[in-house]
Amino acid sequence: MKLLYVQDSLGTGGAERSNAELWYYLRKEGVQIKIVVLSHRKEGIEQEILKEGFDVNFLEPGNLISHSKQISQVIKNYKPDIVHSSLYNASMRVRMAKLFTSFYHVESLVNCLYDEVRFKDPKVNSFSLKVYRKIDKYTQKGTDKFIAVTNEVKKHYEKQLNIPASKIDFIHRGRKDNPYRHEKQEVGQQLRRELGFAQDDLIFVHVGRQEYQKAHIDILKAIKEQDEKLQQLHVKFIFCGRNGNSTDVIEDFLNKENIKTEMRFLGHRTDIYRILVASDVFVLPSLYEGIGGVSIEAQAAELPVICSDIAVFKEVMKGNPYIEFFEKSNFDDLGQKLVKLAGSPALREKMGKEGRKNYINNFQLDSINRQVLDYYKKLVEEMV
Repeated sequence: MKLLYVQDSLGTGGAERSNAELWYYLRKEGVQIKIVVLSHRKEGIEQEILKEGFDVNFLEPGNLISHSKQISQVIKNYKPDIVHSSLYNASMRVRMAKLFTSFYHVESLVNCLYDEVRFKDPKVNSFSLKVYRKIDKYTQKGTDKFIAVTNEVKKHYEKQLNIPASKIDFIHRGRKDNPYRHEKQEVGQQLRRELGFAQDDLIFVHVGRQEYQKAHIDILKAIKEQDEKLQQLHVKFIFCGRNGNSTDVIEDFLNKENIKTEMRFLGHRTDIYRILVASDVFVLPSLYEGIGGVSIEAQAAELPVICSDIAVFKEVMKGNPYIEFFEKSNFDDLGQKLVKLAGSPALREKMGKEGRKNYINNFQLDSINRQVLDYYKKLVEEMV
């Protein structure tokens, strides 16, 4: 089997990381893989993928038409059984490539791109987003199949783009197990020394790029609301993730507010598995998500999770009855949950164990990757 993957970049996002893990698995199973990328990224998995010897083709700079022509030429030369695209820009170009050659196109649906919350993002042009949605809705008709990462994402695109339900399947994304899970005490001590924290400090961690969607401000407001109690409970916060369209908003808030609870912004990190194991609580206040893959990584690390009550998280966490949900955008509710877990070591332990069970039962990487490979095989068989 020959597969061609087309995506925006080899950056820091969950879609990029998930695809990379799938590529390792498929290569091990004897599947021939070629990767087409629209642009370079300094941060992310680009150097890793190149170092591992994957066949990667970076497109020459250009526009939608020139990129589509380049992709069509790769398809003509490589002759893949399936072309699989991920993310908006890549998928638009692959759809356009059908004007120049024929192929079977599978498209990943990884986020709720047209969630009503996006139209409230002050850094998003709502008129442009509506235009993109119209283009998306019109051009999706040429895509042969879609794979959504959750059932909620599937329903989102059925509604927003009128994609027939029969054209969309969904397969949850998996995550690697955490290699540091049995070294929690040692790793935790090491991270605390690195950050200058006391060994009895509790570490609450958030992982996500600094974008409106990730709702950093809700965490900061919750910390401010419960500042004194969090200090008394020896809570420290660390934030991992690259800068984004909310970085200036975060910095402005911190400059204006006199928050005494200690916080560290660590930027993009390549050691997230280690940081998760070293931490005590994971916090994810997202306003919308496709799957929220880092919440799966947190559960794999046996870490208790506090997250917003959006539908996607309820789907992903359904195997874990000990999740602390708070009302989306309600920083007062979030603050109370932070204090509750900080003062409840037995609850944290119980939540961590139940989260680990959810990961084992539903999100182990090899199991998910096998499902994807079987899906490809089924499609190829149906083409014959």
